[in-house]
Order: sequence, then structure tokens, then C-alpha cells
Amino acid sequence: MKSYRGTPVSRGIVIGKVYKYSRKRTLIETYQIGVEEVAEELKRFAEAREIAHQTLLHIKEKASRDLGESQAQIFKAYIHMLNDPVFSEKIQELISEERLNVEGAIQKALAELSEKFRRLDNDYFQERLRDIEDVLSHLLGALQGNTNNLSNLPEGSIIVAEDLTPSEIALIDKELLKGFVLKQGGMTSHTSIVARSLGIPAIINVDKRIMDEVKNGEVIILDGIRGEIYVSPEGEILERYRKKITILKKKEEELLGLSQEESITRDGQRIRLAANINSLAELDSVLRVNGDGIGLLRTEFLFLKKEHLFDEERQFKIYKKVLEKMDGRPVVIRLLDIGGDKDLPYFESPKEINPFLGWRGIRISLERQDIFKSQLRALLRASHYGDISILIPFISSIEELREVKGIIIEVKNELEQEDIPYNRQIKIGLMIEIPSTAVMAHAFAREVDFFSIGTNDLIQYTIAVDRNNSRIASLYTPFHPAVLKLIHQVVKAGQAEKIGVSICGEAAANKYLLPVFVAMGITELSMSSGYILEAKKLIRKLSREELGQVLEKVMEMNQAVEIEEYLKRYMEENLGGKNGR
Repeated sequence: MKSYRGTPVSRGIVIGKVYKYSRKRTLIETYQIGVEEVAEELKRFAEAREIAHQTLLHIKEKASRDLGESQAQIFKAYIHMLNDPVFSEKIQELISEERLNVEGAIQKALAELSEKFRRLDNDYFQERLRDIEDVLSHLLGALQGNTNNLSNLPEGSIIVAEDLTPSEIALIDKELLKGFVLKQGGMTSHTSIVARSLGIPAIINVDKRIMDEVKNGEVIILDGIRGEIYVSPEGEILERYRKKITILKKKEEELLGLSQEESITRDGQRIRLAANINSLAELDSVLRVNGDGIGLLRTEFLFLKKEHLFDEERQFKIYKKVLEKMDGRPVVIRLLDIGGDKDLPYFESPKEINPFLGWRGIRISLERQDIFKSQLRALLRASHYGDISILIPFISSIEELREVKGIIIEVKNELEQEDIPYNRQIKIGLMIEIPSTAVMAHAFAREVDFFSIGTNDLIQYTIAVDRNNSRIASLYTPFHPAVLKLIHQVVKAGQAEKIGVSICGEAAANKYLLPVFVAMGITELSMSSGYILEAKKLIRKLSREELGQVLEKVMEMNQAVEIEEYLKRYMEENLGGKNGR
């Protein structure tokens, strides 16, 4: 048996089988072959092409089932490219005539084609080149015995990997996945966020040995509460964890009994508990716990699942479906927030030294108004069918906000001219995640209908700590006094202008901070649906009036560790909370 430790970022305990994933390839060598080796290389090429063909065929069939026939056509085209006689003959010629090994022949054929396409300077051909590169990656993967594909997981898989990008996560069939074990990451990395949203146990910052020591198919226990991992566990440990899983399920069932109860404090203050979601698949879990709506729909994760940007009509149908599913409950939809660590594979963006401070969020939308207006039109059209609000991300100045509002007015006017119905009173909210916006909250509060505080980015920008950097993970804390003072300032600004203020970052689910947020006057907390019932249980024990002194003490403290220790002590002494997150 082998055991490892890491940082738990999504709670739960599961038993599954190892699925190692790496996007790294071995070095591809190009070399000359002898005449006597030609036949063998041609045979290798034929075999690799067949393996790649079967892989693409499987993906096409899965796409047809899961995504619809239109998406499956993409992979049908890939298969045609793979079997294109002109390209195959070119590779065979390079093997036979120039005596290149298969890998070298593929590389040279691609290089020649790339040069031709680039000279054409045409967007269409650039896109086709990317398609060809994708197809050839399957060929090279087959040659190297690297056929790992996250869209084709065995059932009951626990992924063991260096890390995963949002794009890779988006392709995973969540029904087949039991958990994540990653060497890298942070509590608020998007992998961690997605894991919590889906209720999938996850551990990050695991000992680097794990990638070399574990094998595909080995039984693995993932303890997402204690941060412990056991590979090929012995009978005693296996039995112990089976019992733990049974106990956890019983506790979950007990919490479900609270689903129909109000999230209201002892002194009568109603705190709305909404959900953060990344996909339509999460809507059922929100309804299961009777969440008060969707406090944050991250639209970029919808785009990450596809090979191209959604057009207006497709977006409209998705937003309408969300509203129909939520059946009158309010839904807050954040505008496309790509950039940083959320790159769309088909969307060309510049390589930046510091992408988190670069071209991301609303900055992209303002420059790419074709994409922006398409999303706005879809959202406004959908507003006719339910309670929908628009949330604007990554605003740093009043000027930016007014420019966005101006474009929204333009789109509204277009819809009116086209006689397309929409909710003329649709609410426009601002995501508070940049310190400049928090400092100027009093001015921004006069410009919008509500605030939603994105603590994940607000923390990293306020205390200059990359939330995805495991080396400095200990410095990233929601208990930092500067962060809490900024949040308090934003809440007071919202109260002064009589607009709602919610928290939609991961701090919303922190049970030790929840009394502070209630005392500040936060009106809504939005979190992964798996945390809603626990938050409701705690809120029903609190009194906003009694928490006034707690807030005063916290605001007087100057150290994060001092604040955290005080709140944990308060919880244990007054609310019986020892084992929280």
C-alpha cells in the first residue's frame, strides 16, 4: 500500500480506480532510416492511423450522444482529414523517398502545410490548420502509445495528474468521474471550484512522487476531508473507509431535511442562499437542496466545452433552459469572463507575462464587441422568460462601466427595433473583485442595481498572492484584515444606495466567516450547492444583533491569523462548530 497527503479542496470520500493523465509527450525525434526499415515504418504509420481513426470515431459517437449531431460533425470532419489520401500519400512519400521515420515525416508534412497556410493570411485556413494539428496529435499520440483522453474515462475513475486546465475539465464526463488528485493547484483555482460545484472530492498539492509511483487501474481511496490518499489499500483501511462513506451519506440525508426550511437568523433576518454553477448539469443539485436561485452562472465554462464560440441563438436557448429549470427563482448570469487561467482553445489571445492583470474579462468583451453583443442579445431575449440579472466582471473604473452600460442600451434599442421582447427592467450588477472598484464602491453603487463580491480575485489582488500558486498558498487567506475591511466598505456603500450586496466567491462557504458576513448585512451568499444546507443550518443559529460585537472585534484586529483564531474560538464556544471548513 502507498499513501500520500495533500490539501483537500472539495470535501467527500470516494473509492475508485487510478486514471493517470498527462498532456506531456515524449520528445519526438526526426531521423533518417535505412532502405530495409521503410516497410516497417510504413506499417507503423498504417497501425497508428487505424488507432487514431478508432479514437476519433469513439469521440464522434460520444459527441453525438452528449452534444448533438452538429457537434459530432466536427469529429466526422477530423476522420476525413485523417484518411485524406493526399495527406497520407505525402507522409508515405516522405518515408519511402526521403527515408524519414514516421514521426519525422508527420512533422515535416505539417511544417510544409503550415507554411503554405500562413502565407495565405486567411482566417479560414488558419482555423483549418488548427484542425489538422489536432488530428495529427492523435496520430502522434498513437505512435507513442499515449492515447489518454479525458473525454473517454473508464467508469469510477479518480484522475491523477500534474494539473488540469478548465478546458480539460470541461471535456470530462462527470458521470464517470469520482475525484481529482493533483500535484498542483490552489483552493480557488478553477479546478478546485469546478470540483466543489460538482460535489466531486479533490485533493491538490500532492507529493510529486505520486505520478511516478501509481499505475492505471489501481484501487485508490481519496479522503477529501483529511487530505489523505491510499493506493492499493489493505483490507483494514478499505473497510474503515467504506464505513466512513456510509456515515457521510447518512449525515447528508439528515441535512436534506433542512431543504424546506428558511435560511433565516434567530432575529428574523433572511439571508438568501444561492448557488454558483458552471454547467446545466448542476441545476438538479441546486433544486435538490432547494437553493434560492443561481447567484453566479459562469458562462465561460459553457464555451470551454465546445470547439467554437456559441452563436446568439445557441446561447439564448441555454439561458432560457436555465430559467425554465429554475422555475421563477432568480438567476444571475455573469458575462463571459475568459483570460487569466481560462483560455478558450479556439480563441486567439496574446501570450502575456501576467495574464491575470492583462486582457481578460470585460476588457476582452469591450474589444470584441461582436462576441459581446451576441451574448447580450441572447441574455436580454432570455429575460423575457424568467428572473434574470446580468453581472459584469472585472470592472476597474467608472469609465469602463459606463461604456458597458452604453453598449447594453444599444443592444436594447436593436431588440426594440426588431420587435423582440425582453425585460426592460432587467437588473445590471457589478462584480466587485478589483481593489479599485471596492475602494470606489460608493460611486459604483449609484450606477448599478446590485453588487456581487468575487472574493477569489479580490483576495489575490488585494494581498498580491497568486491564487493558483501552490508555493505561496499559505499566504492566500480570506481572513486578511484588508480584505474584510474592503468587503465591509462595499456592503456599507450598497446599503447607503439601497442596493443588494452578495458574496459569490469561495469565502461565501467559509463557516467561520459566515457570522461576520451576516453581521455586516450581506443579503445573499452564493456558493457551491453542496454547501448550501450546512450554511442554512448555521444561519438559523445566528442573531445579527448579537453578532455586532463580533464584527467590531474583527474590524479592530490587524492580523489574519488573529482573526481566524478568534472566529474559530467563537464558533466552538457559541455554536458548537469544531469540524468545519
